[in-house]
Amino acid sequence: MTPLTASAPALSSADVPKFYTQAAQLEKMTLADSAPWLYSALAQLWELEQSGAILQGVGDFRIADRAATTARLLFSLINVTDLPSPVVSPVSGGSLSIVWSMGSKEVKFSCYPDGQALYFRCQDDNVLEDGTVDLTVADSARAAVTWMAQP
Repeated sequence: MTPLTASAPALSSADVPKFYTQAAQLEKMTLADSAPWLYSALAQLWELEQSGAILQGVGDFRIADRAATTARLLFSLINVTDLPSPVVSPVSGGSLSIVWSMGSKEVKFSCYPDGQALYFRCQDDNVLEDGTVDLTVADSARAAVTWMAQP
């Protein structure tokens, strides 16, 4: 191994501009050891990615990579730890459906191959509210699940 040496000009002090940055507040994210439902959700997602198929006359149930990535991001943003395991299901065309149920309340998320995610707050099989999930804002996904977890 040849040792590296620096010449005199390289050792002189150069004027280096100083950059002052402001760090953004990081969002709290879900970790598998703090939320038991997360392991189940990720395992279901992985299973669907491995077993997706085209069923003649029914549809294409292969999961699009971007839909799976969107679902993983969605899972990481929901830091509500006391939830039951969701049901993760394929939707024809490469999409995913994620459903949490507690009593008469349900929260459904749809993750699409274009990276878009929608949510639906339901009670007694009626949709009370729906909208687009902004995956850059953690509360966008968390609020619907927090609503469901409230008594």
